Amino acid sequence: MVVILSLLWAGCAVEEPVQPPDPNRPEEAEEEEVDWGGPDPVAQLFRASLDLRGVRPTLDEINRVHDDPDQYDDLIDDFMNDERFVDRVVNLYAEVFLTRADRYSVGAQDYGLSSSDQFAFIRSVGDEPLRILAHIVENELPYTELVVGDWTMSNELLAQAFPVNYPDGETGWKRVNYTDSRPAAGILSTNSLWWRYGSTASNANRGKANAVSKILLCNDYLSKTISFDRSVNLLDDDALNDALKTNPGCASCHNSLDPLASFLWGTYYRDDESPSEMKYYHPEREDMWQDYGDVEPAYYGQPGQGLGDLGQFIAADPRFVDCAVERVFSLMTQREPTLDDAEKMATMRSAFIDSDLNMKVLFSEVAKDSTYRSTEMGDGEDASRKMVTTDMLGSQVEDLTGFMFTNGNIPILETDSGGLRMLAGGIDGQNVTRPATEPMTTLVLVQERYAQAAANYAVTHDRDNPDEPRLFHHIDFHETPENGREEMVEQIQSLHLRLFGHHIEPDGPEVEANLELWQDLYEVSLTIEDAWAGLLTVLLRDPDFLFY
Repeated sequence: MVVILSLLWAGCAVEEPVQPPDPNRPEEAEEEEVDWGGPDPVAQLFRASLDLRGVRPTLDEINRVHDDPDQYDDLIDDFMNDERFVDRVVNLYAEVFLTRADRYSVGAQDYGLSSSDQFAFIRSVGDEPLRILAHIVENELPYTELVVGDWTMSNELLAQAFPVNYPDGETGWKRVNYTDSRPAAGILSTNSLWWRYGSTASNANRGKANAVSKILLCNDYLSKTISFDRSVNLLDDDALNDALKTNPGCASCHNSLDPLASFLWGTYYRDDESPSEMKYYHPEREDMWQDYGDVEPAYYGQPGQGLGDLGQFIAADPRFVDCAVERVFSLMTQREPTLDDAEKMATMRSAFIDSDLNMKVLFSEVAKDSTYRSTEMGDGEDASRKMVTTDMLGSQVEDLTGFMFTNGNIPILETDSGGLRMLAGGIDGQNVTRPATEPMTTLVLVQERYAQAAANYAVTHDRDNPDEPRLFHHIDFHETPENGREEMVEQIQSLHLRLFGHHIEPDGPEVEANLELWQDLYEVSLTIEDAWAGLLTVLLRDPDFLFY
């Protein structure tokens, strides 16, 4: 069957989106064009649903927008209250925090957990700061809680490794407190952030400081263009330390970077392979800056002490809000903002501030803005098509079919250890830090295998559960073109609408191509179920399933 599908999948014609007619528009107004402000309303809905929930819209949602494009804004509001929105925010910001690594210097067994818990434990470590953000978003707390909150998030696995007051007998992510008297500084006080961004004594926390600046202020010191004096002897420690303070090329960064780094000595681990060392915050080390660089803690000229002060400084920095707006805009559009976006982003910033820094408001502002909904970027480049991220590929397939691709109990799109995350275009947070935005051979192969498995699962499920079908609402798997053509046509139309948002005509070329392919597959497989599984496989392998 796989060979047959490889030869015949192209037989499923890829239809172009058809602008649906407005049934309420009188015939005499036929020559007037409705300005949707970008792609047709259904295409806009698909974009927003995938970006905000990681799934394709339901048939009911599609029909609502098709019948009344003004329903778009109402549906965006609905998406904000969908539990999948919070999960989507977690996956989006995983690209920012880069904490979802496959391994750390310590693991599950170091804290008395089973080796079978390794993936779940490591994923939980990487998700701690992300779950803090998720809690902020879900409960509409001020975004500043990200750096000033006196709480963290933990599940039952982290509770066995971290000193937190996790409730006995509970499971899942809970808001808790660290019990080792570490400063109140949101994600800056989490074990997870500093397990990911380590430092050596000689580096003096500069790498950590740049991570803070990059994540929270959108200011990456490593991306700055500098004029470097090559006469400096990099092998001479005294000469190097002097250059960091006096050489203009060095001092332009280090005058602010080094004082920022001095706030972070309490997070320094002398032995990053010691479970007990990695477990706790170390307040006794907060003054180690005196021994390494002798630069007092300061935030762009403002003296302070410890993570608590650092969090307060960042929360009061206008760049913290500006960066949040830039992040959400970039994550939603899959591009960096241009000068042409400045006015729109200023409006988004004002709305964000007026909402007391409610992240739901910021996401809603971006999703409802004409720039996000438009077919063109500020420089005229086509921006109408984006490629799904690895997590979106998995979430939309699961939502449509109920199928999750796993290796044992490990989702294969969420790890590279026994999985296919990077092969499918994902990131590992360390070696690959940006998701793929163009298809590659390995992604196409992953999509092919995923489609086959999901299609077979969906057909079996809907055949065995006729009262609760996921995709096959119009057939009972007894129909053939000879005795149930009408039902088969309706089913094909439904699949194209649900998967792609395309309203295809019952006598159109797309339906005929699909029926022909179904017949070819039926003649080979001799079962109706296999023929439908083959057709669904083709649809799930369509390029339109990767782009939106």
